[in-house]
Amino acid sequence: MINSKQNLVIQKNQGLYCVPANVWIDPFKPVEKAIITHAHSDHFTHGCREYTCSIETALLLRKRFGNNLNLKVIDYDKKFLINGINFSLHPSGHILGSSQIKIMAGSEIWLITGDLKRQKDKTCQSYEKLKTDFLICESTFGLPIFHWDSTEKIINDVTNWVNKSEDSTSVLFCYSLGKAQRLLSELNSKNFKNIYIHKSINKMNMIYQKLGIELTEAKIFDNELQINNFKNSLLLLPPSLNNKNFLKQFKNVKTSFASGWMSIRAFKKRSGFDKGFPISDHADWNGLIKTIKESEAKTIFLNHGDGESLSNFLREKDDLNIKHLNRVK
Repeated sequence: MINSKQNLVIQKNQGLYCVPANVWIDPFKPVEKAIITHAHSDHFTHGCREYTCSIETALLLRKRFGNNLNLKVIDYDKKFLINGINFSLHPSGHILGSSQIKIMAGSEIWLITGDLKRQKDKTCQSYEKLKTDFLICESTFGLPIFHWDSTEKIINDVTNWVNKSEDSTSVLFCYSLGKAQRLLSELNSKNFKNIYIHKSINKMNMIYQKLGIELTEAKIFDNELQINNFKNSLLLLPPSLNNKNFLKQFKNVKTSFASGWMSIRAFKKRSGFDKGFPISDHADWNGLIKTIKESEAKTIFLNHGDGESLSNFLREKDDLNIKHLNRVK
């Protein structure tokens, strides 16, 4: 029986915890049962006895972390029970397989957005609008300075940047899962001499292509290739390779980073990249406000990011009930 004075979902040191179901959402430490919203490494922890996730997330997790994981795979929109509590997974639009988690207990409905994106993306299902009583919404980019340009504009900017100097090697650092595939679904290989991708990106591409998601043709980056091969080419590489020892092998190299943080001028300057492309797999300021209002939630908790500016704005402008998800030991 649910204690009406206690929230259905609380924040503990290990992560979000659904009390009556005794299940964790994206835990930071190993637990008995975990629901995983998506396959990014900061949302997955090794050592849990059982994981529940979407079909696509299961494929990606096994590709990234091995086949020995005990995964319980659930279709989107299909209800499932954990200790008598009803759950369902719904697209969050963040990356392939990413999920919102809907929890139904008695007359209460809770919704955990997980990481979410409201822009269109050819590589994953769009965010599903759902109504709820209680909303736990991410707020990574919960500041009014964050407004995303269209994907078409970003792709055009990348193309122009690469082709601006024919003798240069253009390196675009991006996350191997999600961001790289989104870029590859939009880039036109005809606009470049070649597109090269790191093996970690190709590893993820194999899952996308297996599921019928079209990605532009790209060659696997190989250190043994002649330096001249990379002139007027675009290299998509993981951020971990952004170091002087790696980059010194190229002649006339120019670097860039694909991230929402690149919309902050000071961050772009400190990062040392020659160019920044502010493309994000998270919702921007307007996207977060839209998501919160569409949910019609009577109580909203903000998760990830600062959230203070967004909380104050929603309280003052729309008189919404915004609360802090206090950590319980």
